[in-house]
Amino acid sequence: MEAAQTKVRRVLKKKYKVLIGLIILIIINIAGLYTGNIYYQKVCRININPETTGLNYYKSSFNYKRFIQLESYNVSIKSSFGYKLAGTYIFNPQPTNNTVILVHGIGCDRWEAMKYSDMYLDMGFNVLAYDSRDTGSSGGKDITLGFFEKTDLDNIVKWVKWVNPKGIIGVHGESLGAVTALLQAKLDQSKKDVNFYVADCPYSDLWELLNLKLSNDFRPNFQPAAAFILFYANIVALEKSHFSLYAVSPITVISDIETPIMFIHGSNDTFIPASMSLELYLRKKGPKGIYISPGAEHAMSYITNKEEYTAKVKQFLTENKILKN
Repeated sequence: MEAAQTKVRRVLKKKYKVLIGLIILIIINIAGLYTGNIYYQKVCRININPETTGLNYYKSSFNYKRFIQLESYNVSIKSSFGYKLAGTYIFNPQPTNNTVILVHGIGCDRWEAMKYSDMYLDMGFNVLAYDSRDTGSSGGKDITLGFFEKTDLDNIVKWVKWVNPKGIIGVHGESLGAVTALLQAKLDQSKKDVNFYVADCPYSDLWELLNLKLSNDFRPNFQPAAAFILFYANIVALEKSHFSLYAVSPITVISDIETPIMFIHGSNDTFIPASMSLELYLRKKGPKGIYISPGAEHAMSYITNKEEYTAKVKQFLTENKILKN
């Protein structure tokens, strides 16, 4: 009798441990999904302040007087995902079939990227600046940090190719826009519609960047918390936006890109380290260039060193026979 009771107690104790383990696992998953969702909302569902975007906010960053005198029109290009991509196409005062597409960074819109328009208009290009998904006047319900944005950019390139089938096409992206450009470059390798890319302050790998930034937010002993948050943020991203944070990785495709690419990064960039552009540059095969802008912070290389920046881009395009001497 006593032996039987002992056996029963052992079975109950084992079941109790299993139950406690399940309860702990459930609590961990609930906490993980809660914190992961908060982080996902922070990076993919950004509430953009309308007072710090739009033409009126950014018109002092480029030659607005020239812009309003040039012929331009608004375009609406269909995305592969059902929404519309809104943009502004600006004709060069000297008729040309050559066009540069400007791709803005996260939390901005097409007008933020217009600061680069003067440089390309002066070099004889038409300019197309557009709002990426879920920004400005474009559709889309979320930002996917380059994953779906690359396909949107591919549609923009196809439209420009359709408008000017014999023209040169360039893509100049900043931050998230630079990542979008590099990922689209991989898609473009079979068609070679784009003749050159300029990637200003891109990240080489999204997971690495997010892990770095989260780890810096915690004390050394709590750095594993960064991996915990990212693991669950990735689950949320897969469920809500249908993409993986692991999948946004220019460094994994850069060696396959034959198109000329110029990498630019500010030496004082604390948001995305300049080492990421250097890493991409070293991995890239074929025509390439790099310019580390002295003293420039994130996405400020052109503003900080405008003359040198312009000269470096012009030199790169001349060396790759995009521009004539």
